[in-house]
Amino acid sequence: MSHLDTIDWDAACEDKMCSFDSIGIYEVVPRPKDRKVVGSKWVFRIKQGPDGTVQKYKAHVIAQGFTQVEGLDYDQTFAPVTKFLSFHTIIALAAKHDWDIHQMDIKATYLNGKLKEEIFMEAPLGFDIPKGMVLRLIKTVYGTKQGGWVCVTLLEV
Repeated sequence: MSHLDTIDWDAACEDKMCSFDSIGIYEVVPRPKDRKVVGSKWVFRIKQGPDGTVQKYKAHVIAQGFTQVEGLDYDQTFAPVTKFLSFHTIIALAAKHDWDIHQMDIKATYLNGKLKEEIFMEAPLGFDIPKGMVLRLIKTVYGTKQGGWVCVTLLEV
């Protein structure tokens, strides 16, 4: 990894941390003694253009939601999913009617859902929080049972 790559990843992480702060994703609280604390980690992706050039370095904070306990940390899960047949139908209609299809990358899509459960998460590396403190999530984070990944495709007629 070159020095410039490190700078790009640092900027991507800083951008995500600023996004979390501006949206009000969490509050810093003392580590609870009677509750499980969900781990977290950074996941890095490089967004490339059609010609393969790097367009953007993206960093995501992912909660290790597989450690959440049903009935305590969540009571139900939901993830909007498009059936493959529906997607094929849209593509066929677009081809038949000569419609343009555009894909959008929506920044922080799931990060607006308010949590009704109390979920505590370890801060990933780079978050400057005092020793003995954790993040109490106020809104959903990718990786939690309440959050998820989303890809939105829109048709322009």
